[in-house]
Amino acid sequence: MNIDNIILHFQKELKILSKNNSEIFTKANFGPSKKTRIPLIIDEELSFFVATIIGDGHLRRDKFQISIELSNKELINYIQNICLILFKRKFNINITKLREGKKQTYRIIISNKAIYNLLNIVFNIPRGKKSEIVRIPEIILNSNKSIKSAFLIGIMLTEGGKRKRGYGLSTASKKLWVDLIKLFSDVGIKVLVDKWIYKKYQKEYYGISFKGENLYILMRGCRSGQTGQIFINHVQK
Repeated sequence: MNIDNIILHFQKELKILSKNNSEIFTKANFGPSKKTRIPLIIDEELSFFVATIIGDGHLRRDKFQISIELSNKELINYIQNICLILFKRKFNINITKLREGKKQTYRIIISNKAIYNLLNIVFNIPRGKKSEIVRIPEIILNSNKSIKSAFLIGIMLTEGGKRKRGYGLSTASKKLWVDLIKLFSDVGIKVLVDKWIYKKYQKEYYGISFKGENLYILMRGCRSGQTGQIFINHVQK
């Protein structure tokens, strides 16, 4: 799916170095900055990346900075490689300070206005705290099965896990829950749904679960073989 009109509109604030039908290269108008590729077409890698930011990423309110923190070293390495493919930029992985009783985590910080705007404006990922209001971008909901499958793999890798004798996830966002039910249906996976009040916070939470054999429907549905393999490696641990 081509998203060039939307992207070119928000990139007006930046210097466009070159453009073709599938990508633009841009950098800041002022101050030191590195050339960054911005894709104009949504593919499996971009859909997967957007899902990982929705799942475990954060867009700061006070600056054009994105961070994603995970305990899965293989996955954070893969996201670093996805960034290199999508944006032609290598962003460093930092080891976070180990907290007592917690797993070691790893963090990528992306300080880049063009990528920030892509996520915030084109894919409508909210700035700041997003857990209760985030949803699946319309562009993803209206895409083909392969892109939908790649998105669901990204969500499952960051937010999902074993649930109700199968696999699934829970969320504080009713909008995300409703969108995920539709997306799973679109790729041919029947899900069970539930909701409950988390008494500690007096907030409603929403759940999805499905049978384990459906994992391979997602893997086969995504044309990016490496993305599917990362997914299977993770869930089989």
